[in-house]
Amino acid sequence: MTTPLHRTMKAGTQQHATRHIWLFLIVALLVLSACAPAAAPAAPAESGAAESAPAAAAGGVLRIGLDVDAGTGDPRLSSDTSALRLRELVYNGLVKIEPDFSPAPALAESWENPDDTTWVFNLRPDVTFQNGDPFTADDVKFTFDTILDPDFASPSRSFYTPITNIEVVDPLTVKFTLDQPYGPFLSYMNMPIVPKAAFEADPEGFATNPIGTGPFKLVDWKRGDSMRLEANPTYWDGAPLLSGIEMRVVPDNSARVVALESGDLDLVQSPMSPQDVKRLEGEDGIVLNRTPAAGYTYINLNCADEMISDVRVRQALSHLVNRQEILDSIYAGIGQLANGPVPPGMWAFSPDLPSYAYDPEAARALLDEAGWILDDSGRRMKDGKQLSIVVRTHSEDPDRRQVTEVLQATLAAEGIDATTNIVDWPTFFADVQAGSYQMAIVGWLNLNNPDAAFFRQFSDGGAANYGKCIDPELDALIKQARATLDQTAAKELYTQAAKLVVDNAFYIFLQYQEYISAHSDKVQGFVVNPVQNFNSMSKVSLSQ
Repeated sequence: MTTPLHRTMKAGTQQHATRHIWLFLIVALLVLSACAPAAAPAAPAESGAAESAPAAAAGGVLRIGLDVDAGTGDPRLSSDTSALRLRELVYNGLVKIEPDFSPAPALAESWENPDDTTWVFNLRPDVTFQNGDPFTADDVKFTFDTILDPDFASPSRSFYTPITNIEVVDPLTVKFTLDQPYGPFLSYMNMPIVPKAAFEADPEGFATNPIGTGPFKLVDWKRGDSMRLEANPTYWDGAPLLSGIEMRVVPDNSARVVALESGDLDLVQSPMSPQDVKRLEGEDGIVLNRTPAAGYTYINLNCADEMISDVRVRQALSHLVNRQEILDSIYAGIGQLANGPVPPGMWAFSPDLPSYAYDPEAARALLDEAGWILDDSGRRMKDGKQLSIVVRTHSEDPDRRQVTEVLQATLAAEGIDATTNIVDWPTFFADVQAGSYQMAIVGWLNLNNPDAAFFRQFSDGGAANYGKCIDPELDALIKQARATLDQTAAKELYTQAAKLVVDNAFYIFLQYQEYISAHSDKVQGFVVNPVQNFNSMSKVSLSQ
């Protein structure tokens, strides 16, 4: 938490630090303790590591297990965790996010912030893309110009809408002008930079043949099966120690762990089933890391659906979810009970945020008030229709599948025609994005500042407001908060916003997650990073 955010800034910029304390504390305060479960240590815990590991050797291919395939290799369009992991290997941003959540220099070796709405980035010289083209300020401008283009449909666009102008000062200097003070701006500058010339030469093929400045380059992609990457020998931060990385798609959580134990994989990470995590603790030859993640598991409620558009119905559903029992039984106590969009430990968290207790009687009263009355056969009926709800999630996560089964039984016992629908991740997520769901069990990760926890999800027109859950007062609070540099004032705005999210029952918050990784003790140099999991891969090696 003590890493200086501007440790390579040019002289003359430090006087602006106080004025921008809101921005800096977004990513530097104790987010690593945000989701700390009662049974987990505050810092990463390791078990099973050998007392003295064999000497590391250059070369070798690291085999990583993924739960789902990446949706795209274009970082501007990525919206799933596997795509984020791929982009961490292939690309770099102007900054990188350190394990303590602070931004540090990457493609920008320094930056200046002369006033509240101006940022000037000084780029590293002699950096090349993996195809040999030089990296320049033109590529930076192109990357963010395309993200801001509504027709490009970047899911990250809303993070950058305060940008009004991007000026190429010279090949190694780029200036951003904003329309307002913008607290989280620097933390969003980890967006990978794409090569203008290479993309324009093959815009259709770029998503499957990505080119970046990163430590590894993608050389083979078998959809739904594996991605093979080779070391980039000209990487600006030093050639990787590994000769390559193979990321294999193994959808079943337990199957990935078994593959690690048998030696078929070298590293696996969240999601991991609780029983597998417990088994790995203390297992010889395995290093297990557990640390709070900046994210949560939740039930997304579709406010546009006629069955649950009434806030009283959503509140009733919230009262019918026994969150503590789900945490204790399905998640075996891993993580922490969630009650809002800001994890505890983040500076904008409010400890007295109201939540929904498990209370079937309160739920029944709310359903009655909303006009869904029990008939003689025990069905909740209104205007000749039964209250019907489909609970959805994806097949790759067995814990979420169990949650759907619990919810189906609970709702059915209350006279609701409840069914489940479980499909593969690409189908499920495409339906969620299209608003084709009623209740969807999903999760958010990489929430390294409160704006990331609010703006896309709950603002009017937000790219991730899949359920069209809109409240004008909430929308105004979110937009006011992101333009507020004073931390105390911003926290009050976010607290008010969080209360409105809960009052409106837009989400049912289940569990603040942990980031869990497990790897062979032959893997040397892997640094646990809950936000950018694979930032350390260029320094990772395999012992003999």
